[in-house]
Order: sequence, then structure tokens, then C-alpha cells
Amino acid sequence: MPETVLRAPTLDDVDAVVEVINRASRAQRGRDEVDANAVQGWWTQPAPFDLARDAVVAVEDGEIVGYGDLGDQANDGAVLWLDVRGGAIEEIHAELERRALERRAADGVVRAVAAEQDADLAALLEARGYRRIRSSYRMGIDLRDRTFAPVWPEGTVVRASAEGVDEPLLYRISQESFADHWGHTTTPYEEWLHWLRSMGVGDPSLWFVAEVDGVPAGVAICRPHDHGDSDCGWVSVLGVLREYRRAGLGTALLAHAFAELQRRGRLRAELGVDAESTTGAVGLYERAGMQVQWRWDIWERG
Repeated sequence: MPETVLRAPTLDDVDAVVEVINRASRAQRGRDEVDANAVQGWWTQPAPFDLARDAVVAVEDGEIVGYGDLGDQANDGAVLWLDVRGGAIEEIHAELERRALERRAADGVVRAVAAEQDADLAALLEARGYRRIRSSYRMGIDLRDRTFAPVWPEGTVVRASAEGVDEPLLYRISQESFADHWGHTTTPYEEWLHWLRSMGVGDPSLWFVAEVDGVPAGVAICRPHDHGDSDCGWVSVLGVLREYRRAGLGTALLAHAFAELQRRGRLRAELGVDAESTTGAVGLYERAGMQVQWRWDIWERG
């Protein structure tokens, strides 16, 4: 057996890590998951993430065979996230877990994500004392041979965002509309802005704002394609403020986004959602014609 060496990645490793993640994704789900833009965007995010401290690659015979990273979005040790991909999962997970436990607050928890098809990682997590606590779905819709006609609540006007003007508004509505979602942590503005402008999201003509009687009430922030899949558009954020829910605004915003992605030649549209969302998001997406593509499970240990 070749020796496994763990080290911190550098930006020169982007392409190799993309291949590691996509090789695993192709084996489990038959398609790529990321591209270089996604990985580089993740690695260059603002503090508290630190590439040298919070990510590792596994190297065997000079080749990168596995990747993992550690996240502490609130930077307080309350919830630390582990994400491990590719080969050498035992070595990578053990190292990241060691670092997470060192940083964990007294009442903090460590969480890990595993695709439903990744039986090896699920077995490893269970053996190390994790329990599955929740899941999220990737949902999708075929845009071909469909007509999308949004039905807007009375008094609603929708518009594309103005770059350099609307970012604070998009941020406020995004954060407020998800404040009651499970596990929500407020993202600092500069970090959120990094995600908006990088990771392939940066097309303000696909950042939609819905106003009701002149008051901003909801947003749909999309990117023109999913990472590594030019035929698939991605809905990054669909958010409606609490006081404007249950009136059809979210459904209309989603249909508006689908219609625009379809007009741009996309064959499919996809998004991610908490499988147990208390806002009824899964049902909304199903009524809009979306179906579950696959599931990610969240595992936790104290």
C-alpha cells in the first residue's frame, strides 16, 4: 500500500482537487459536481476560513487522491463542519476531526456531510460516534417543452438587480428570509459578497428582486450555469420575507427564474433545500415541477 501523506493545499492544486471531487461524484451520481471556479472561490473566501489551516489533501505516490476541509462559519466553535471527498477518507477525516475538536466550544458540535450514495463515509462516521440528524436535497427540473407563466400577487413588480447598487438589499433579504431556517448562521456582508461575485454567480441580470406595493419582499439569486454543467442553471437563493409568504410570491419568483434560464438555453435548473424545511420549501418546489435528484445527509457528534 502506498504511504498517505496529508498536507495543506495551495492554489496550484485546484485542478487536481476538482478531479478528485468529480471522480467521486461521477462514481456515485454519474455527473461532475464542481469546476475550478467553485474550488478556487471556496479557497479564497474571507476569514475565518484559512486554506492552510482548514483544508487538507491526501497525497499518494505524488498524486492527490483525497480532499477535505473544516468550516466554522460563526468563528465561535459552536458548530464545526467537516467535508471529505475522494480517497483516504479515514486519514483525512481523522485529521480534520482532531482539529475540529481542538477548536470546539464547550457545548459545541461537529457535523459532517455525506452523500446518500457514499456508504463508506457513512459507515466511517457511524463508527466514530456520529449520528444522522438531518438531510438536504438537490432538486431539479427539466426546462424543455415547458411554459412558465408566473402569477404575481397583486401589487408585485419584479426587476433585475443593478450591480453596485442592490447588493446590500439582496444581502438583507437573503439573511432575513433564511433567519428562521434550521442551522442558519448570519453571514458577514463581505463574505456573502464574495459568494455573490465569485463561484459563477456574478451575473446581476439573474439577481431578481420582487417588490410588493413598492416594498422589497423577495429575491431569487441565480447563476447562469451549475458548476461544470453549462446546460444547467442554478437557483442559489430563493427567499421571501416572512410577512409576504403564503401569497404565491416564492412560486412566482421561481417560475420567473426558470423562464429566464430557459430563455438563455438552459435545459435544466436545480437548487439545494433542507429536506425538513419548516417553511414548506420542498412542497413549493415539487408543485413547481421539481424532483429530488439526490440527498445529502448531515451527521453530528458532540
